[in-house]
Amino acid sequence: MARFKKGSTDVQSLLFEKGKWSITSASKWLRDHGYKAPKAESSGEYHRFRQHPPFQYQKGTFRTIVFGSARNGIKAVIAVPSPTRSKSKNPTVKKGGKDVKKSRIPALLVDLADARSIELEDGRELRFRLSGGFALCANKKGDEIWIISRKGGKRVATQDDRAEHLFEKFTGFEAEDTGSLVQLPGLSLERIGRAMSIIYRSDKFSTNPSDYIHAFKAYPTVSVDNVNRPRIVALRGGRIKVTAEGITG
Repeated sequence: MARFKKGSTDVQSLLFEKGKWSITSASKWLRDHGYKAPKAESSGEYHRFRQHPPFQYQKGTFRTIVFGSARNGIKAVIAVPSPTRSKSKNPTVKKGGKDVKKSRIPALLVDLADARSIELEDGRELRFRLSGGFALCANKKGDEIWIISRKGGKRVATQDDRAEHLFEKFTGFEAEDTGSLVQLPGLSLERIGRAMSIIYRSDKFSTNPSDYIHAFKAYPTVSVDNVNRPRIVALRGGRIKVTAEGITG
């Protein structure tokens, strides 16, 4: 059995026994005790609340322990955190006293679906009204997700083999002209956290639109153009990949 130095481990997830805790009561306990209360992952006998994504911890160091008294019905998944990742090389500018990333927006974004919502790891949720016309887009490589208001972008028809292939692979429809959303270059985006899951609406492989949800295994970073009222949202990192099965990573 692995042995760790005292204080070297951190709580990755908290588990609440279903017979003793509802999602509501567990969420309240988490907030009252200074923990994050994201959307619960309920399976088996427990409600699971992730505090941090698994990829931020060293492999082989995970273990589950009783948290406090066994009668409380709470367990914790603990592990040794990985060394701090190197900071992004993107330049920053000052905005309102905060460091804001000077972000590159791809020249071509492939319009794939309608964005519905993003759940952040701290429990917050970004919601996008269908009436707002928010498009879920991807760059041509399919390793970045961009959510942009169709009302604020310029839509053009263009020919691009790589973009057309991505569109056809994801939607199952033939791409006569791949639509792009072009925005002004040099936009400043502010990082607001990491995404735990994303919901989007698509009619891929069907004539009837359906909502799809993807829970990220490795949480991508989320950046926005406006913290209070975002019209452009970028999800990058976290091993994102747009495939025929949907969004993975």
